[in-house]
Amino acid sequence: MVECGGERILLDFGVSFSRKRRFYSEPFLSPRSVESLLEFGLLPGVEGLYRFDEGEPTVSAVFLSHAHLDHSAYISFLKREIPIYCGETTLAILEAVGEIRGKSFEYDFSNLKFSTFRTGSRIRVGCFEVKPVHVDHSIPGAYGFIIHTPEGSLAYTGDFRLHGSKPQLTLDFIAEAAEAKVESFIVEGTNLVDGGVSSEAELEEKLWMVASKVRGLILADFATTDVDRLKSFLSTASKTGRRLALDLKHAYMVEKLSADRRLKLPSLRDSRLAIYRKAKRRYMAFERALMDRY
Repeated sequence: MVECGGERILLDFGVSFSRKRRFYSEPFLSPRSVESLLEFGLLPGVEGLYRFDEGEPTVSAVFLSHAHLDHSAYISFLKREIPIYCGETTLAILEAVGEIRGKSFEYDFSNLKFSTFRTGSRIRVGCFEVKPVHVDHSIPGAYGFIIHTPEGSLAYTGDFRLHGSKPQLTLDFIAEAAEAKVESFIVEGTNLVDGGVSSEAELEEKLWMVASKVRGLILADFATTDVDRLKSFLSTASKTGRRLALDLKHAYMVEKLSADRRLKLPSLRDSRLAIYRKAKRRYMAFERALMDRY
């Protein structure tokens, strides 16, 4: 939370999975009350922030850096009057997540007050001027923020990386922060030490080396929102004479994100792709609609 001239803004509002695992074991034991989330420190004890609080909101706006749930999940508990600013792709992902998960106690994004931005936008909230700048991350539509106030400027990185497929995005943010001469630098808990982190290109080469040496079906698991990983697996499948089969949830996310042509995602009708339809008695609404379309 950042405060200036009586105005307060939140930079992300997600769930701490490590803390949550100390008290819950899903799907066997899940949170059932706001009181427990507050008591266990999963929700901060800030009055006037939540939809069950009386009175006016005590926070002027929320800025989401990206759609990973450790940065965005608990916006579901916010007062609906509080504006939430996020990238266009982040909103598309959150909408898809809402349909995939269905409305639940913890995840209910209905009636939230979203406004979207792109790199270079300038958003005024009281004495704050917030400038989003893209960064590279394992989810599309990730941003950091350069925040100007009468008392000085600060930068918030969100999650970022330099080993992905678009390191220039992160370098753009670094250059913007340097030009702004920020006085405070809020860095997400990311890896700052030397290590053996493979680039996406190196990982794709390793995938090909493994896949080319085996026959038949290969099972793999990766995040539905990691479009770079999707492209790596699709390329590997194609090179080894296979098709990449996506389950219904993954296929639905790809369809939603394909609306952004800048992501250069394949159509679900691409001959290199297949949709795996697991037989079950009941399908969710998004699954039925997807099966009707394909």
